[in-house]
Amino acid sequence: DGASLSRLIDRHQVTVAVGVPTVWLGLLDHLDAVGGETHSLERIIIGGSSCPDSLLRRMEDRFGATVQTSWGMTELSPLGAISPRSSQPGAARGSGRPPLGLDLLLTDADGVALPEQRNAVGHLKVKGQSVVNAYFGADAPAVDADGWFDTGDLATLDDAGNLTLAGRSKDLIKSGGEWINPVEIEEIVGALPSVGLVAVIGRADPKWGERPLMVIEPARGQEINDADLKASLKGQVADWWIPERIVRVETMPLAATGKINKTVLRATYGAA
Repeated sequence: DGASLSRLIDRHQVTVAVGVPTVWLGLLDHLDAVGGETHSLERIIIGGSSCPDSLLRRMEDRFGATVQTSWGMTELSPLGAISPRSSQPGAARGSGRPPLGLDLLLTDADGVALPEQRNAVGHLKVKGQSVVNAYFGADAPAVDADGWFDTGDLATLDDAGNLTLAGRSKDLIKSGGEWINPVEIEEIVGALPSVGLVAVIGRADPKWGERPLMVIEPARGQEINDADLKASLKGQVADWWIPERIVRVETMPLAATGKINKTVLRATYGAA
């Protein structure tokens, strides 16, 4: 938790630290609550899940450290991309560029390479010497015939080749035959100061197949009503993307990695 992490950093005068966004949010909330400070950090690397720009700026302002975003997987050994240390404070950032020797490819849902690899959302595949070839005990290889590994992520590449993750393909919500990307909703709502953590999942619906349901953990000592949450999305996403149902929880379920556990949320709230 934030308190133990603060003690650990201070005791060992930690200068470089890596963690998922929820770890840093917990530390910031703890320091705000007790009026504490942490002065030793010089470099912070964030990975594991999408990090709102508002949290990046909050970290830079509070710690005065260089904050780098990154993306990776165990199957990549583990680095897939990292933003340069020269990124300007406060600038909107994706996950950065891949290391030397790792190739990225965007495909459609059928695995066919997109004709335009820049500024388009696609399913992300990777290839390189650091990428897994097979899982232990599995008969089939983990890569396709051309050596590409399907990460299960959706992503975009800008003109300079910088990677931005756009969510997990398994988390997409299909409503009335059309796709809703929960990450786009989560990033907008997660930037609100009264919101601590937010997750959007698909809830079974007899008419539309699925409808988005929003789960909110309010920021410490904060309250926010449904109307304000929905108003933050107006004009930012299509009206039919806006969740009709919003659930508040005291504590968001987290996996061992510190990421929001959407499997638990789906089991709890996903049924019609």
